[in-house]
Amino acid sequence: MNMIRQVPLIGCIALVYAFLAVFGSGVPSSSMASFTLPSGASWTFAIGDFLLLLSVIALYFEILKATRTSQASVLDHILSLFSFVACLIGFLLVPALGTSTFLLIMVMALFDVIAGFTITISTARRDFSIPERE
Repeated sequence: MNMIRQVPLIGCIALVYAFLAVFGSGVPSSSMASFTLPSGASWTFAIGDFLLLLSVIALYFEILKATRTSQASVLDHILSLFSFVACLIGFLLVPALGTSTFLLIMVMALFDVIAGFTITISTARRDFSIPERE
């Protein structure tokens, strides 16, 4: 159970998107639901939009995980970095992943990496600060 906590959530969502984009022939742009708004406009909620929504929620939980200070957090940061690099390579080299939706998921993976290192460094600095002499 503890090892599952180290898995980057955004990386999992990116993997689902990649699977659907490569093997699902246009599934991310497929409509999940369509609603008529009070203004009369029709709003379509696509599978890619749903994955973006999940990514935003996952980013929140990833930042929450970054506030922990333990040896396991180092592994979490490394896996998040690998997840971002995999997203970047996929975005650049796989035609089905060259979409704005996947770009936004990749940017959230980058924010996860940056926030994780930043929060860990500032938390460690606060935890190990040396009091000033008088």
